[in-house]
Amino acid sequence: MNPERAAGTPEPEHQGPKPVPYTYHDGREDYLHVGRQGGAEADQPAALVPPSERMSPPVQTTALPPEASALPPATAVPAEAAPPPARASALPPEATALPPEAPRAAAQRPQQGARMSEIVTRGLRTGAALTAATMCTMMAASTLKRGSPWASMNAMATAVGLGGRRASDRFDPVVTPAGIAVLAGGLLAWGIGYEKALDATGKRSGPLTGALSALGGLLFDELILPDRLMKNFRDKMGVLGTLSKYVALGVASAAAPR
Repeated sequence: MNPERAAGTPEPEHQGPKPVPYTYHDGREDYLHVGRQGGAEADQPAALVPPSERMSPPVQTTALPPEASALPPATAVPAEAAPPPARASALPPEATALPPEAPRAAAQRPQQGARMSEIVTRGLRTGAALTAATMCTMMAASTLKRGSPWASMNAMATAVGLGGRRASDRFDPVVTPAGIAVLAGGLLAWGIGYEKALDATGKRSGPLTGALSALGGLLFDELILPDRLMKNFRDKMGVLGTLSKYVALGVASAAAPR
């Protein structure tokens, strides 16, 4: 039917579909025929509605019971299956860190070693001088007293239990060298200790240090070594000869080279 003719010609009510302008979604224009015809209920037939404009039927939702929609509780992990906690370090950070004085102490070790080596060297020189002075004095004293220079060396061997309680005046191939070795070893160690004491106190060798060295030697022989040693000294060298031994020790200590 021509729309213009339809507009100019009166038509009875409910005669047929009425053309209505309609614009599609893509911009095209057309007429749709809407209205009732013959008691039909559809005002807008489904065949005339574009597919994109049609309404989709309502979606029916099915209600779930509360127990079905609830989330399951979290599964607890047994204690034995749980990973062990990380162990803390046994030492605190301040125990593993080096103190600020460590580099300084490490740098001082070579200096201390060189210093100790120098003290030992000086002590051996001083000990050699003490040995020479004391041995000569003892041998001279025993020669004057007993007529034999070896008597004093045999008396010295009694400090380590050789030669019996009463030392012999004659040379003995075992006792006499042992007495010389005991005297030399003891005075070498004495020289090292003497130089160490001087270094610790900042003193230099002199009459006072020599007198202290002689007094220390006398007290060492009287209080530390066996009683038979001093008895054999007095027997083989006499009282004056025994005292001259410690005088020689003091003089050699005072004159020790630095």
